[in-house]
Formats: sequence, C-alpha cells, structure tokens
Amino acid sequence: MAKKKDKEQKKGKEKRRGRIFSVSKEAKRRLIPPFVMLTAGAITSILMVVKGCSLNEFLARLLLILIIFYALGGLLKGILDMIDKQNAPPEVDEDEEDEMVEKEPEEESAEEEGAEEETAEE
Repeated sequence: MAKKKDKEQKKGKEKRRGRIFSVSKEAKRRLIPPFVMLTAGAITSILMVVKGCSLNEFLARLLLILIIFYALGGLLKGILDMIDKQNAPPEVDEDEEDEMVEKEPEEESAEEEGAEEETAEE
C-alpha cells in the first residue's frame, strides 16, 4: 500500500514539474499599485539618503510619496481594466445566438429578392 502511494506521489510531482503555471491578467494587474508604490519609495529613499535629510523629514516625505504613488498605481490599474473591457468582444447569450442563426436565412432571402427586383427594374 505504501509503495502505491509513493508511486502516485512521484507521478503527481512529475506532472507538476512539467506544468507551466500561467498567471492571469487580473493577478498581474493586482500587483501594479504596490509595484509603482515600492519603486517610488525606493527612489525617494535613495535620494533622501544622498541629500542627508533628517529622519523625521525623511519619514514624512516617504509616507506621502508612498500614499500618492499607490493611488496613481490604482488609477493606472483602473484605466487598464477599462481599456480591456472596451476591447473585449461582446458576450452573446445562447438564446441570442439561436435567434441570430434563425434570422440569417430570412435576411439572405430578403437580400436575394431585393437584388432580383433591381435587375428586373433595369
């Protein structure tokens, strides 16, 4: 029994090793605000250390920068989400899809009749 479990576990590990994990857009976008905030914080920290500011001034400015850039990152994420929604193809329900399929032959016959009438008039 133990050998079977060991074999099953090894097979499961082998399957997991070969699998490529993909990250969805939502998961990637969720990381935009913290990334922007931390990048701005790192740059601010380096500049403030080079300038030689006092600790109280350093912390106050850093806090303000982190809050501002987190908000800007959230705004950027929102804009990207909105653009994706606009570029996404419209979702069609199955009922609407059936109606569209049923209407197509009627429209084609109407177009053919219109073309026949135009040729008859000429």
